[in-house]
Amino acid sequence: MKIIRTVLGDIPSTETGITDAHDHIIRSGGPEVAKNQNFLLDNVEMAKKEFSRWIDAGGKTMICMDPIGCGRNVSKMLEVAESYRGKGNIVMVTGFHKDENYCPNTSFLATAPTEKIAELTISEITEGMDLYSYNGPIVERTQHKAGAIKAGTSYRLITKLEKKALDIAAITQKETGCAISLHTDFGTMGPEILDVLQTDGADIEKVVLCHMQRNPDVYYYQSILDRGATICFDEPNKAAYRPDTEIAKNIKWLLDHGYENQLVLGMDGGQKAALASYMEPTGLANGCEYLLTRFVPLLRCFDITAKQIDKMLISNVANVFSIDA
Repeated sequence: MKIIRTVLGDIPSTETGITDAHDHIIRSGGPEVAKNQNFLLDNVEMAKKEFSRWIDAGGKTMICMDPIGCGRNVSKMLEVAESYRGKGNIVMVTGFHKDENYCPNTSFLATAPTEKIAELTISEITEGMDLYSYNGPIVERTQHKAGAIKAGTSYRLITKLEKKALDIAAITQKETGCAISLHTDFGTMGPEILDVLQTDGADIEKVVLCHMQRNPDVYYYQSILDRGATICFDEPNKAAYRPDTEIAKNIKWLLDHGYENQLVLGMDGGQKAALASYMEPTGLANGCEYLLTRFVPLLRCFDITAKQIDKMLISNVANVFSIDA
């Protein structure tokens, strides 16, 4: 049986329902927050409201992409998940972000052996996440497990540290069967990421490349999809990068060219201004539900069928993020 590993336990992959394949509702600190306080998402009650908005709009599952060293807060995420037990599912990740979020000289990602770090990420999936997200020398393993692996790369570059994180991700995947979900800066380095992972023996069909809409080149997308990987289009409601219509047009093109089993969708709100509940009562913003209330109706305007939309939101996510029970 195929299962999805949520923070509250394993569920059959057939029960994931409509899934936001890439988002953030709790981020308690880290380098991104140090640079921009809008990235600070540290309020459990606001996170609960945001997850509730997703559920009320018809969503069921959310894959929260905050990795080790980037503000991941296990206890707060568990509080959110527990509040919606039986109504919604949260999947958390182990692994790492891109290079600039870690010291290349003193971080444990830089200084510890690859195999030793892989033991830590494997344990988060098979035994339980560290309560402190490996932020220090004390490890207190919970019974709540990560259900996916994250890695990240820089703009037009895979650094030495990022190559190491990719190696760790591949080792972890081979031991656990979990999907690897990649941060790509502006959608670059997709084929190069796949080259590294393939050399490491990773299953490319269990690899998701995120933020691809920032590199709106359908022929580039083909070079990734033809190797079996999945692409996540995860940034509607970010007009500063591109309008929603451009994302929709490229999705339509890919569907028309036979890639309907390799596309998933997410919001990647990531900042307070993209999460309505974090703006209350001082401002008005769209939240995670925008994916379903605004972007999905736009997809229909491009003659994307209900079956194709369901694949991107339900069955494709369930397939790529599932593991063998």
